[in-house]
Amino acid sequence: MTVLLAKKNPVAGVRTFTVTSESEPDTKYVVVEVKRDGTTYYCNCGDFFYRKLPFIHTNLFSNCKHGNAVIEAIGGAK
Repeated sequence: MTVLLAKKNPVAGVRTFTVTSESEPDTKYVVVEVKRDGTTYYCNCGDFFYRKLPFIHTNLFSNCKHGNAVIEAIGGAK
């Protein structure tokens, strides 16, 4: 997966990344890093929306593989 940082982010405390799909190289996902009351990553992939997002702010919440790719690329912690 290739992770690219957006050139401009209009909102303070937010960074936007694009991540290419492993299985479909022409597909890109948008991962947003929000640094407010901790750091949270949001992705527009189906796995995140339907399997991960419903558990946000609980101990069951986790990132999708695209969010994890961003965390690994920027050297951040989960």
